[in-house]
Amino acid sequence: MTRLLSSLLTEGSPALPVAFRRGRPIPFARFRDDVATAAADFRGFRHAALVCHDSYAFAVGLFGLLHAGAEVVLPNNGQPATIERLTADTEAVIDDQRLGRLDRQVGEMPPLDVDRARITFFTSGSTGRPKPVTRTLGMLEREVAVLDRLWGATTVGSGPVLATVSHQHLYGMTFKVLWSLTTGRPFAADMHEVWETLLADLTPGACIISSPAHLGRLAGIAPLPETCRPAAVFSAGAPLAASAAAAAEAILGCLPIEIFGSTETGAFASRRQSVGDESWTLFPGNRIETDADGCLTLDSSYGDGWVKTADIVELTTDGFRFLGRADRIVKIEGKRVSLPDVELSLAALPWVDAAAAVIIAGEMPHLAAAVVLTAAGRNKLSELGNFRFGRMLRQELAATQEPAGRPRFWRFVEALPTRTHGKRADTDVAALFAKEPA
Repeated sequence: MTRLLSSLLTEGSPALPVAFRRGRPIPFARFRDDVATAAADFRGFRHAALVCHDSYAFAVGLFGLLHAGAEVVLPNNGQPATIERLTADTEAVIDDQRLGRLDRQVGEMPPLDVDRARITFFTSGSTGRPKPVTRTLGMLEREVAVLDRLWGATTVGSGPVLATVSHQHLYGMTFKVLWSLTTGRPFAADMHEVWETLLADLTPGACIISSPAHLGRLAGIAPLPETCRPAAVFSAGAPLAASAAAAAEAILGCLPIEIFGSTETGAFASRRQSVGDESWTLFPGNRIETDADGCLTLDSSYGDGWVKTADIVELTTDGFRFLGRADRIVKIEGKRVSLPDVELSLAALPWVDAAAAVIIAGEMPHLAAAVVLTAAGRNKLSELGNFRFGRMLRQELAATQEPAGRPRFWRFVEALPTRTHGKRADTDVAALFAKEPA
């Protein structure tokens, strides 16, 4: 039976497994006590950041903070400079280590107020800096209910849930953690970054929460025997290549269910590619329109009014075809990367005077950057050479950018290409990489 997120801890069988770690189940009774312990320790916080590698610890921290009355802040990545910025705006950073040191306490766990319980995510903004997006527990509760109506017992079943994506982002949190908690499906405490570890833990009838970045790396894996296949595979973060969808079906035994959405909107459409490039079907209760530029505007059944996106689409009878993005937020290996943010991060380095980031198209798109150097940068380039200098810049960006946001290809130029009135076009920058990238 599906439970509400707001009253999750007021009901449930004590022995029901909530999660599992290294094959050992973690029962509901322990989860309830762990959340009560966390809530007591966090009492008085108004805003706290939550950064956990372990999915079970994340769930404890999430509900502990919400029951303590705190707004939960989820950073867009766990890089050191990102966490340092958050400490100025929050009262605490809750991580695996802090959750593991709490002294056990037990207390009453009344239902949560779905409108006051709030979680703030950070997503790539068009200004170049991460943009906060706040969603209430009520929004998430309604979204999970839609997911369960679409794919609950008939598709996903009651098997365990494993993921190759992080619970720190909306997709991973909703599909792996929240949906599982409401339906009683146990989820893996570990996040599997490679297929070898996930397949070692895979049991028949499991559900896999994945992404195009991972599903595109199944080559070389032998097809699973029918007795070991998952019940369902989900993918989100970017449209899945038709070849990757076919490979997933051949190896894992089921065609992935692709999810379309964003941090601002939540999930609102899906598709399965049996032919290739199928249209996206809207979830029940959603309405869409397009503006004069063809950008999709969504009125979601679990949102907060109309939301304009930068997704250019063509409307169909039951949904839409996705044609591309209108802004400079791009998807690399399923990760949203803000090109302006990459440029600002590069320009903050002492060797860089100005930078322009672009996508190099292909079956696996990669990030590239044209860079104007300072005097110190020119000296360093002369000392190290193009390859080692580019590698050094990538290493320097590790403080603020995840791997997908660190350029792989470089051009070191005297000036960035500009057009009339000093405007710059991405196509002009991309032309610098027309030959073999450096």
